[in-house]
Amino acid sequence: MRTRLALLITLVAAAPAAASTSINYGPISHSGLTNLGPASTSLKLSLQLGLIANQSGISDAVKSASNPSSSSYGKYLSMSTLQSKYGASSSKRNGVINAFKQYGKTAHIDVTHLRAFVTVSVKNAQKLFGVKWNLYATGQPNHAVALPASTPKAPSGIKGNVDTIAGVAEYVTKVGARSARRVPRAANGGTPTRTGTPSFGCATTSFPSAVTSNQGLFPNQILTAYGIDALQAAGLRGGGQRVAILGEAPTPASDVNTFRNCFGFQGTALSIHNAGSIQPILESSLDAMTVSMVAPSLKNFDLWVHPISESANDGDELGFVELLAQPLQATENGAKLPNVISISYGVCEATVKPYSAGRTIAERQLAATASLGITTVVAAGDSGSSTCAHGVPASQLTSADEQQSASWPATSPWVLAVGGTNLTLSAGNTILSSGVWNDTAYGFPFTETAGGGGGVSVLNKRPWWQPATPTQSANRMVPDVAAFADATPGYAIVCSSGVQSCPGSPSPTITFVGGTSAATPLVAGMIALWDQQASKQGLPRPGFVAPLLYTLRNSPGAFLDVTEGNNVVFSGVSCCAAGPGYDMASGLGSPIASAIVSLLKH
Repeated sequence: MRTRLALLITLVAAAPAAASTSINYGPISHSGLTNLGPASTSLKLSLQLGLIANQSGISDAVKSASNPSSSSYGKYLSMSTLQSKYGASSSKRNGVINAFKQYGKTAHIDVTHLRAFVTVSVKNAQKLFGVKWNLYATGQPNHAVALPASTPKAPSGIKGNVDTIAGVAEYVTKVGARSARRVPRAANGGTPTRTGTPSFGCATTSFPSAVTSNQGLFPNQILTAYGIDALQAAGLRGGGQRVAILGEAPTPASDVNTFRNCFGFQGTALSIHNAGSIQPILESSLDAMTVSMVAPSLKNFDLWVHPISESANDGDELGFVELLAQPLQATENGAKLPNVISISYGVCEATVKPYSAGRTIAERQLAATASLGITTVVAAGDSGSSTCAHGVPASQLTSADEQQSASWPATSPWVLAVGGTNLTLSAGNTILSSGVWNDTAYGFPFTETAGGGGGVSVLNKRPWWQPATPTQSANRMVPDVAAFADATPGYAIVCSSGVQSCPGSPSPTITFVGGTSAATPLVAGMIALWDQQASKQGLPRPGFVAPLLYTLRNSPGAFLDVTEGNNVVFSGVSCCAAGPGYDMASGLGSPIASAIVSLLKH
């Protein structure tokens, strides 16, 4: 899981210039920054505009359809109902379109009717908003930001139709990200080498070094451990369901096919969208192969690609919005909505906290997705309870990096957040023990400052579906669930030499990868099987499953309660330890797919 790094200055959200406007422009204050003069009028601003719509109605619709005790359980909105009943009115949409039209720009309306997006030059933005844009030095070497000199004045068409505008600040020279460390390793309660009994498939002849290695759990082992193999044997292989993976780069389809053919998961081909010439990455390979082993016979299996800037000062919230919107936006061209979305993007909450406009638009997109009956499954992070430390070399760590911090958007109330565990398997591949993934628990060579993400949000309140705990009643807690994420021994996946982070030789090869980026598509695949069972049995559609899972927390066998270990990776941090029931190290525990499928609401 990748975390984007924060600009090392504080920007405060601008207050409205007058009572006549109530638009949130995000952090546009230039107080304390040195004015370098006018910004280039050719500089482009990619604007995201939040339309005034019935946001509270969307929240109510999600609650009504996802609450198992509701008489409307399973009755999610259609896209047309979301648009017509809860989206912005045609007059509001047309007002925004016309505001930009006079400058020769087309503002596009998102399919949900909750958002507009357009790219304009600073020259046109100055005319439109009646304010100059200047360049300001941020205090970082060779780094400046273009900001409006004062609060923009909303013109006719935008005023009264829009309440949030993100993208009015543009960083001209991006701050360089601190170099990332290598893939994480191992944790308490599990074994950092292979346990259980693998079925090697074609690896015996095609990848013999993977067979002789003491690393890597193979697909049959993971499927057995979580009761997925039993569901597949009963015919639940994802038939009729749709899963969308969202990633910043593609995976070679040939690698996915090699994996599937090697281990016997032939089925629906992966469709990759908008990959262009972007170099494939190992994370997308891991996502696609994990979903394909859990739900090989999906109706649609898609990987949507949109690059996300590694050095964006706000964690590239708007890049995330564009990525998140793709599977919904595709319905305008006849595509069907997915049942499940799997995302491994995440950023320290402190990074995105100042950028309230972009975060608001993203949260609204997530809420709309949930209202359509889609579970967005998000990785909770790979730096234990100190998410701000992710990817930071030890020599550059600050005390602020080491403090307790959760990962956004895992902390959104509209997603299912997935943490990480380790495993020790029996000869029959059942779970003998499982603890919180925490690399600091083992000695050399397995020690690293990494572990399953978790903690309490400083951005979001506790949602109605998450029970309070003795230590926390006000704010959102993560993760919701957890599953195998330990990179030693890791998941066995196939990769070729053109994939970033793949060992160079031989090609293709089997490598071993972990992180909550592995646990997340594992859980996403499980949800597809539960949705298939509900459809098969004529049961209410689970849709956004987080509320359902919490109602099952006391059901015998539904979860493996993870009670060993913690996700503390720095001394002096008090959160978070595993224990009986819900905790902020492992959530409700690990879902046992075969047990939950029998507990779906009738």
